[in-house]
Amino acid sequence: MGLRYEEVNEDVLSLLREVRGEYFPELKNAKIKALFDIKKRKSGGMLVLARIMKTNDLLRHLTIDEAEAIEGYDYIIALDKTCWENIIRDDKVRILRHELRHAYFDIESEDNPYRLQNHSISDFYEEVEFNKDDPRWRERLAAVVEDIYEQKKEARQDKNKKKRE
Repeated sequence: MGLRYEEVNEDVLSLLREVRGEYFPELKNAKIKALFDIKKRKSGGMLVLARIMKTNDLLRHLTIDEAEAIEGYDYIIALDKTCWENIIRDDKVRILRHELRHAYFDIESEDNPYRLQNHSISDFYEEVEFNKDDPRWRERLAAVVEDIYEQKKEARQDKNKKKRE
C-alpha cells in the first residue's frame, strides 16, 4: 500500500507563488503547502483535479518544522498528479487560481484570519470572467485525465491477464 500524496517539484511551487502574487495579494502571508495526489479522487461523481483544505490545529502542528512555515501551514492544496503532468501551463494557472479563490483572508479575525469560501456559483464569478476564452476548461481537463486513468487501468488489466496466461 503506497502513500496517497507526494511532494510537488519546484516548478509547481514557483507557479503557485506567481499566481498568488499576481491575483491574491491578500494571501501573501498565508503558508500554503502543495502536494501531488497520486490517486484518482472523485466527488459527486466528478473527477477532482485539485482541492484546497484549511489546516486544523493537528495539521498545523504536524507541519510546524517545515522551513517556511514556523507556525505550520494555513492551507494545503492537493493537485491530481496525472492531470498536472498532462496539461499546459495556462490550465495549471486556471487550477491554481481556482483553488486559491477558495482561500479567504478575514481581516476581522483575531486568531486565525484564513478561511475557506464556497463557490459563488458553480465556479466563482471572477473565474468565469478570467476563463471566458475557455469556459468549459474544467470539463475539458477532466475528460483528458479520465481517459489517461482509463488507459492506465486497461494497461494494468492487460499486464495482469498476461501474467495469468
